[in-house]
Amino acid sequence: MTILGLYMLNHIRTGGNRKYLELLEGFAARGHRVLVLFNAFLDYIPSYFTKIEIPLRYGGRFPPASYLFKQYLKKNIASLKETIRSLQEQYSPPDFLPSEADSWFVDYIVNFGDTHLNAAVYLKKALKTKLLYGVRCSDVDRAHILRRHGHMDLRRKVRSLLYEQLERSREKKAAKYANRITFLNNSDKSSFLKRTAYAEAKTAVIHNHIGPPGCTGEYKDTNNSRGVANIVYTGVLSADKGLFDLLQAAAILKARGYGELHYYLLGRLEDAEGARRLAQKLGIQDLLSFEGYRNPLPYFKKYDLFVYPTLYDAFGNVITEALHTGCPVIASAVGGVTEILQYRELLFTLGNPKEIAGKIEGCIENPGQYQRIRRLCKERAAHFYFDWIERYEQCIQTGMEWRSA
Repeated sequence: MTILGLYMLNHIRTGGNRKYLELLEGFAARGHRVLVLFNAFLDYIPSYFTKIEIPLRYGGRFPPASYLFKQYLKKNIASLKETIRSLQEQYSPPDFLPSEADSWFVDYIVNFGDTHLNAAVYLKKALKTKLLYGVRCSDVDRAHILRRHGHMDLRRKVRSLLYEQLERSREKKAAKYANRITFLNNSDKSSFLKRTAYAEAKTAVIHNHIGPPGCTGEYKDTNNSRGVANIVYTGVLSADKGLFDLLQAAAILKARGYGELHYYLLGRLEDAEGARRLAQKLGIQDLLSFEGYRNPLPYFKKYDLFVYPTLYDAFGNVITEALHTGCPVIASAVGGVTEILQYRELLFTLGNPKEIAGKIEGCIENPGQYQRIRRLCKERAAHFYFDWIERYEQCIQTGMEWRSA
């Protein structure tokens, strides 16, 4: 099978970026021919897939990158077709190659997220092929939640409302042109289907997995904590990921006599100004260590509890990373987080600092409760050791069969 990927971004910044490249590398490692339109100015050496370099520079917010990506492809489609044909002819026997009228040698375009959606739709038409679109986040649902709980001022609320309309139009485009659509959780899938009337039979929920390159045997089941003295948070150091709720919970616990707890906060320090101000106001600044943007696995291995009060998360790779190490987790009951953890003992109500404080206090005061949380987390971890690439292979194959039926 020949798969075409698109990575014209000039950075690898998010978990979604890394998972997409991991998927493309995984397809290629399985023997599929994977060609990726790749930004020539991004320093990345693929292990398995073949890069088709796109010399595209961009910066700033306008014009948007999604527009520039599509315009570049339209301008250079003839040469791109010839490059794809040439690469196929190098590796395929003559009787394998279809005629130019049949297709341009691509079985499926695989695209994650909306930044490349316009480009992917254009290529689907130009190459007469099929498209798998991976929804990485329900931005419409996320916008609703952040407006309710995200401490937004009026300006941000107006921008959020405008952005939501853009996301709704992108959802309609994906529903119109994608042959298959995947989701990270059932809640996002349900919301998408209600808004677009897309055929449910053409969708699949595929959770992320626990495995390399992010989770290796080096860290598996290495956490041996017996009680709670040190707490870890990792994510954006702002209200959007619920950090302010954790800080308020820390203040509640300090008032109850738990002033010796320490909190290790992992994330980009340029986002931390608001959190620092709130910590100062609450009088808990001495309890916090702002660690910067770090690999969380050594912290999950060493410390006692991972608290993840996110306001929205389609999945939460950091949760499965913590589960991999054996570090117990409690988190907000929202989005894909609920599907990862499931048990009520591991979940708390969105935006509720008192409940967060109560969960932490229960782990401190009741060793049996802490050990139960550890056991439940270990049980949940077992569900995420699976062949992630194979599930996408099955999804694409089902789509190919549906298309030909």
